[in-house]
Amino acid sequence: MASPPTLPWYQMHSSSDVMAGRDPATSSVAAAILFGSVGVACAGMYVRCNVAGDVRAINAAYNPRASPLTFSYASVYTLFHHITVFGAILLFAYMAEFHPPYPHSEKSYDRDQFFFLTFLLIFAACFTVRRNGGVTFLKDKDKVKKVKGGNEAAKLVDGAPPSPPSREPVSATAPASPHNDVLSRDQTEEWKGWMQFMFLLYHYYHAEEVYNSIRIMITCYVWMTGFGNFSFFYLKQDYSAVRVLQMLWRLNFLVFFLCLSQGTTYILYYICPLHTFFFGMVYVSMSTMRSLNYSKYGLRIKLACLAFFIFLTWDVDTGLFQLLHFFLGRTPQLGAGVGVMWEWYFRSTLDHWSTFLGMIFAANFPITSLLGRRLEALPPAQHFIAKAAIGAPLLVASYYWATGPFLQGKFDYNATNCYYGFVPLITYIYFRNIHPTLRSYSLNMLHEIGKTTLETYLMQHHIWLTSNAKSLLTLVPGWPKVNFLVVTAIYFFVSRRLYKLTLYLRGMLMPDNVGTCLRSLAAILGAVMASYCAAVTLDFTGVVSLISICVVAVCGGTALHIYIHTKTWKTHVSKGSPEAAAGEANNMLPLVAGAACLVFLAGGCRAAALGGAGKVAALPKECGDFANDGQWVQVNTCNEFQRGVVQIDYGVRGDLSDCGGRSVWGWNVPDDKRCRFVQRNAKSVKTALAGGQVVFVGDSLTRNVYHALCRVLGDTGAGAYSTDVEPHTDITKELAGVHLEFRWAPLASEQATRLAEVLKQRAAPDAIVMGGGLWDTLHSEKDIHEAGIKNLIKEMRAADKAGVPVVWQVPTTINDPALNSEKKRGNMTEREVQKVRDIYKAKGVLSSARFVLDGPSFTSKRAAESYDGVHYPAYVYDAGVQILLNAFDWLVPEKYLPPNSQNEPGKNANVFLGAMMLALSFVGLFFFDGYFGASVLVSKIFLGQTPSELYAEALAPVHEKHGLPAVAGEAAAVFKKNNETDEDVEMSGLLLKDNDCLVPDHTKPTPSLSEEPLRVRR
Repeated sequence: MASPPTLPWYQMHSSSDVMAGRDPATSSVAAAILFGSVGVACAGMYVRCNVAGDVRAINAAYNPRASPLTFSYASVYTLFHHITVFGAILLFAYMAEFHPPYPHSEKSYDRDQFFFLTFLLIFAACFTVRRNGGVTFLKDKDKVKKVKGGNEAAKLVDGAPPSPPSREPVSATAPASPHNDVLSRDQTEEWKGWMQFMFLLYHYYHAEEVYNSIRIMITCYVWMTGFGNFSFFYLKQDYSAVRVLQMLWRLNFLVFFLCLSQGTTYILYYICPLHTFFFGMVYVSMSTMRSLNYSKYGLRIKLACLAFFIFLTWDVDTGLFQLLHFFLGRTPQLGAGVGVMWEWYFRSTLDHWSTFLGMIFAANFPITSLLGRRLEALPPAQHFIAKAAIGAPLLVASYYWATGPFLQGKFDYNATNCYYGFVPLITYIYFRNIHPTLRSYSLNMLHEIGKTTLETYLMQHHIWLTSNAKSLLTLVPGWPKVNFLVVTAIYFFVSRRLYKLTLYLRGMLMPDNVGTCLRSLAAILGAVMASYCAAVTLDFTGVVSLISICVVAVCGGTALHIYIHTKTWKTHVSKGSPEAAAGEANNMLPLVAGAACLVFLAGGCRAAALGGAGKVAALPKECGDFANDGQWVQVNTCNEFQRGVVQIDYGVRGDLSDCGGRSVWGWNVPDDKRCRFVQRNAKSVKTALAGGQVVFVGDSLTRNVYHALCRVLGDTGAGAYSTDVEPHTDITKELAGVHLEFRWAPLASEQATRLAEVLKQRAAPDAIVMGGGLWDTLHSEKDIHEAGIKNLIKEMRAADKAGVPVVWQVPTTINDPALNSEKKRGNMTEREVQKVRDIYKAKGVLSSARFVLDGPSFTSKRAAESYDGVHYPAYVYDAGVQILLNAFDWLVPEKYLPPNSQNEPGKNANVFLGAMMLALSFVGLFFFDGYFGASVLVSKIFLGQTPSELYAEALAPVHEKHGLPAVAGEAAAVFKKNNETDEDVEMSGLLLKDNDCLVPDHTKPTPSLSEEPLRVRR
């Protein structure tokens, strides 16, 4: 057994519960000190401005346009204001994660509701359709004239003289605007919006049946990283450190402070390292030998080399991946159960071709755009046939993907997604842009969702969902749909606010000056390290508490306020009204006010923590007092959802025969909100007991609980009647990596003997579950019974001393009328069995056990269902084993098994499919086809030119517009000659507003390769 997973360097405690009086994560303390200090200084500065009657700094903080930070009172206050708001949101996320008002809820998949919300979104979004960019698509027939040239028709702009009939390739191009080109900015935001909605809904409902679809959507996001960043570097030629730092800020600013405040790990939010890594891959590829980027074949040869690198790193088990990632550890940690090395290999392998394929599409994008518009200039019949000829092979490929790899199970599909995932992606792009009208409109609701994909992804872990996206935040208990609505509203509001904060702070701290960027990063790092050192000092001295954190934050904030005031206030006042100087007489008031704000906030948080629930974690030992406290409740099995399930899955139509007869066990709400009792499914039980051993010793009542545990672990037939199984015999099973034993021992003396045998085993079990007492009422004399109890207690205490937890199962309720023999009716009635229960309690059996599974608690209300007076239907024991499994939280220590030796980098390598991707990549690169060969023949047949021959005509206007090296070729020369008839066409704005997000909303976005006008020859 391996050592337990280590915590990240910044997290020195596993819990984060300082507000409830327990040790927090050291990083969480550091975050509290950091943002608390800034908050105190900000509150003091705010009060000083109001006292002085000079609110210019306050007004400046609400200016939506960010300005680079300067050492002035107004600028520093603006920075502190936004950092304080940012810290407040992190505090809210912390409270939602660690101290929610009510226990977090379990996820529950409701297929009907999942698809209802999906279709509801689409329906509602259709009412928000709008023209892209607010421009009108050119349909005016007066602007286009048709002239015949041989058997072809060409569309000409008004005023252009018609060309004589010619056998030259057709060069007429359909008109376009910057907002109706392929993959326009509005369209790609819409694309990201509906994918993000599905991604979030999948997580909320744990809709595993749509996992493969969600996997494709992640592939699309990674593809966008390649497309968008290639476009930027190609057009702007900006490989500066500023560009890199700004991009890294956008991708990692929020996640860095989430890790700090929540005490989590970077790999937990794997989308961020994934996009960061592939951004780096694009950057290195484009910046290396950058002069080749504008050579027709030089760029493609360079990209072909990158394709070979990808192939050798991920598709061939050469060891190159481990060599390049030697610094990644193999120690289990949060987000990486078998180590970061394997987790990163697994995550990166899933989409290791996606970014590269996006780069290929970007390299071919001007040609793809021109080809589509040239086809649209053909007569309608030819246009239809040409577009259909391109779409047909894409549809065929999608059909084989949908009926083949897509139908595989989750784990099998993961192995092939990186090779087949681009098929539906390219097909979607083609058909979403197949007609100018489709390209000219987008759904604004989805567009708005698509703006904040990074923030919604990150914050789902702690606000919409909780427990690192494993459970649900509950603010309205008992009303799941109302709770969904309330939490969703808060979640999207917070995400949008964080989106604006990230951009605003980037504008202040990361302007277009490398020196300023580096100084800002150094200051942030210094502030974080100073706060962390203070947190480590508190931890080392053993004085971590809410009071000590507040004292340090107040001291730090006060010092910060005094320094800023001393250096900037007089200059600030001198530029304002003369009356502002009166504020000097109240120097103490701002300091007191800042401290008071922090103390008030801390007091409120502590009250909320003490009165609320806690983070989802293993149940503490104190929950043993409530574990048996529950009741049976009636459940209506004829609700709409259940009727839908039986009709779809079983073909049963109409009402069910029984609507109200189903009873289920549930726990009463405990006084201690940390006690979050939930049903344990097979996955959680396997995780808790993996590689372990549980031994049951006792009579048939204990055996039935044993069978119930077997059913939880997948043996659905356990406990079923069988003539082949001896009733009074031992049973051994190995289920899901858990060793389960039942040892028949109905009498107290036999139980003591069997327990001693178990304790002598070389490997001690993780838990022993015992029960008995009924047989002793029938077969033992009183003195023999008492002697057996005495020995039993002795062995139970020996087990406890050896560190092996023993659970005692109290006999279940007896149904006297159903007892099937005179001997039982005379000695095994409920009254007689209650005497036995009292004896075992008085003698010390119950107190010798670590936990007592109280049989009457889950059987007294079901006594009438006991068919022989003693035993119950299987579902009753299923309730009993759930009580037991919840108790295992504090009885059975969490297991840390050594990493599976099969989970090593290279496991998912597939040389054949990797070679297939190499071949497809070469087709896309050297046939200049964004659709990987689907449009080559169509272009030649209908236009008389292949995509390769369109290169100069498509790229020449792009290069001229951006001052890039001139494109050689006859088409480029013709373009220069006829420049006065050119028309602007957008080429795409994919991803630069989200993954890049280098500018706030109020400024004009930096154009990407496809945003710039493309002039095309008539």
